[in-house]
Amino acid sequence: MNTIPFLHQYHQRFYLEEILSLGIASLYNVMILVYADFPRGADIFVYNTIIIILIIAMRYIHHFTMRSWLTFIRDWYNMLFILVIYLESNKLVPLINPNDVDSIIIQIDRFLFLGNNPTVLLEALHFPLLTEILQIVYASFYFLPFVLCVLLYFKGEKLEFHVTASTLMMGFYLSFVGYYLSPAIGPRFTLDHLQNIPLTGVFLFEYTRSVLDTLEGFTRDCCPSGHTLVAVLTTLLAYRYYRPFRFIAMTWTILLIISTVYLRYHYVFDLIAGFILALIVYRYGPALSMRYLFGKIFYQEKLTGDDIQTLNP
Repeated sequence: MNTIPFLHQYHQRFYLEEILSLGIASLYNVMILVYADFPRGADIFVYNTIIIILIIAMRYIHHFTMRSWLTFIRDWYNMLFILVIYLESNKLVPLINPNDVDSIIIQIDRFLFLGNNPTVLLEALHFPLLTEILQIVYASFYFLPFVLCVLLYFKGEKLEFHVTASTLMMGFYLSFVGYYLSPAIGPRFTLDHLQNIPLTGVFLFEYTRSVLDTLEGFTRDCCPSGHTLVAVLTTLLAYRYYRPFRFIAMTWTILLIISTVYLRYHYVFDLIAGFILALIVYRYGPALSMRYLFGKIFYQEKLTGDDIQTLNP
């Protein structure tokens, strides 16, 4: 298949990553207007409006200048919005849906584990060094998908980068929407009275957990497990687009998933929900991204995941 300057055409439009950020910011603002007490959510409404304006401005400035440094910024700046929009959940979720579903998820977990709570069962495996390692792995969550994107980008595989970045953003934003549908604070708070052994580390455990608590606050972000969703999705995308990273990603993902329950952040049901959503996003996300990138050629040429490698200019 002949090389086609898809990237140049892509730069003339809104990136799919930008459309996803525009969509989630707009959705949040609509929810604030419809479901929330607007004065209490006014600051978030303003933040999201600024995000929308920045994305629109960036698209048109880049369209008329096409400077290489601006292209670089445009390729990456959307990832900052993932963190900003996630942090909005701390305040916005209880304004939109104040009905926590922890009790329902606890009952599901107990059904799956014959009347037991998984976080309590894992006390038998408590070991300070293991706790230390898993807390660091848990805190490194955002680095896993970021590393894959960096590897693709600086290897020069820009098309794979955009497909991967947009698919990962679908995963992130889908998990964020899930927090509003099923708000839950997690076993760390709801089942603390049943835990017999406090978690202890070796060196940085308390500090790392304290930093995370400060950054995230008291957020109802358990179901689905974004850690599981995005980590599994990253591993699948690594197998598809950058195989040298696949074993590291898989090991990283397994430890991340274990850490979510061991450290009492998540219920097992959260992990199951995140895993299922990861498979759904992986099934449809890259195809949607390629359809947006390549338009009718996606269907006319019947492009597959491997075919994208032949299209890099």
